[in-house]
Amino acid sequence: GMDTSSLSYEDVDYHLSEMSPPFIGEDQCLVPGEAVVRVEKAAENSRRIFAGIDILASVDDVWNLLTDYENLQQVVPNLVVNEVVGLYSQEPGSENYEVHPDVGKEEEINAIKSISKTLKGATLKQVGGAKVVGINFSAAVTLEVREWPNGIPFVDETTGYDGKTERKRKLERYRFPRPFAISQLPTKDISMQSVENDDGEFRLYQGVWRMQPLPGCAPENGAAMRLTYAVEISPRPYLPVQFVEGRISQDLCNNLMAIR
Repeated sequence: GMDTSSLSYEDVDYHLSEMSPPFIGEDQCLVPGEAVVRVEKAAENSRRIFAGIDILASVDDVWNLLTDYENLQQVVPNLVVNEVVGLYSQEPGSENYEVHPDVGKEEEINAIKSISKTLKGATLKQVGGAKVVGINFSAAVTLEVREWPNGIPFVDETTGYDGKTERKRKLERYRFPRPFAISQLPTKDISMQSVENDDGEFRLYQGVWRMQPLPGCAPENGAAMRLTYAVEISPRPYLPVQFVEGRISQDLCNNLMAIR
């Protein structure tokens, strides 16, 4: 990979980052920043939620925290249940995954799906709990989580983000939402998706945690990184989506602050 430790703030073209919904100023260090969250509507009463925070830690520290599945409850404050149902080990050779840049959207989605099945990960049964206006609200979901040490190989990473089109688009499995990113910096991603026959509160829940180093934002002899998250949620018809959206946005902020 690329050695980012010698790069200064000026060396990284922060304002050229692609996929940058205007919720985060990519030309500045947010360290140690507040969590920022942005919610967008999608087709069929669904939502896309983007969040990000800058942390004075190394990418590896945060990666190790988020892939320590047994102990996620100690990291994520609103998890009432976090049960590791199964673990996947990485298939030999799968760390050199890539998607050919000329493929169409359909082929890209299929490629990402088949690569994901070769990667390290876990199936987690999670229940998030929250008290909203005095009502105890909990949402259960069984997630398939996969580790992408070189990031998810999205093909159209450089074409920018068209919010208008995205708002009309139906959610599709394995068409993961793209978190905000700075193009020249190496990326580590963790994808999660509700399992096919999940009987929880979501028709579909799929998201990506993304980690990137922030050269030039770190203190003397320290490290800095940006943790971003993009999630798509499609709640069951009996759940008011505004309620779920507000809840998840709030939880994301709390979780990002807690990880920091």
